[in-house]
Amino acid sequence: MARLGLATLVAAGYQGASAFDIAVARPNLRQSPVALTPAADALPPPDQGASFAGASAPGAFHLAGAVTATAAMVAATLRRARKPVVGGNWKCNPESMSKLDGLVANINACDTSKCDVYVCPSPLHVAYCADKFTNGAEVTPQNCNFKGCGAFTGEMAVEQMKDLKIEWCLIGHSERREYFKEDDELLATKLKYILDAGMKCVFCIGEKLPEREKGLEATMAVCISQLEQIKGLLDPAKVVIAYEPVWAIGTGVTATAEQAQETHAEIRKWIAQNVSSECAEGIRIQYGGSANAKNAPELSACPDIDGFLVGGASLKPEFVDIVAAISAAK
Repeated sequence: MARLGLATLVAAGYQGASAFDIAVARPNLRQSPVALTPAADALPPPDQGASFAGASAPGAFHLAGAVTATAAMVAATLRRARKPVVGGNWKCNPESMSKLDGLVANINACDTSKCDVYVCPSPLHVAYCADKFTNGAEVTPQNCNFKGCGAFTGEMAVEQMKDLKIEWCLIGHSERREYFKEDDELLATKLKYILDAGMKCVFCIGEKLPEREKGLEATMAVCISQLEQIKGLLDPAKVVIAYEPVWAIGTGVTATAEQAQETHAEIRKWIAQNVSSECAEGIRIQYGGSANAKNAPELSACPDIDGFLVGGASLKPEFVDIVAAISAAK
């Protein structure tokens, strides 16, 4: 992602918003979520540049205001450029391959023109699904190892995924953390392995009910601990964060829109303070707590919710409605 230097920001603020050629074409999972490029006329002529250095106090004040306004404009552009992303996690379903074609048809019925879509089949079904989606939906395995091919019984390697033309992998799901004891250190190692191989990743985080009951501070303490070891790897072009309140997964209980937005905003704030404001504004954060066709419109209206990681509802025709809801809202 292009970074704008102070000189460019100053020049743009001085010249006005039109000084930027802002490329906000909707990205897809194969592209960077946003690109900002200075227009050819963004920088002032040499005589104007010289006037910056010797500006009077009022001029300097005006310039500072222009820089602030321009920075705000860039942040707003990054927010607008976050293309929604919805994932369907089929988990260990279905029990028969004979049901896969019906599930694939549900995904192919989605309008992906305004929303990226990915699907996480069970490991035994990944190869079958790899070339079945006709609308750009990405097959995204639910896990990978961190060693590559070799004597690693029961595991999948990114090299095998790339051979199937797969570009994304999901890791860190609460069920992997809970039942298979995957900890933050292991997941950080896996994420680096995925990114070093040239692939991209959906990285899951989230708290359990006891933390949620203690309030936002305790909730964020869990999320921060899960993000701390990967903060140096966060890149909006390569990583999507899936926030999943564990207590809402598969229970039919969903966080209120206010709770979800509050947590998403705090995650973004932490990233701004510990990585960069550019990363915070550009990275997409999904909500993953029992999203369905009924609650998707209200959740989609939240400014810091960029999509959904859908469990049970991804096995039903209503998945199309979830994609449509956030496409309409963003």
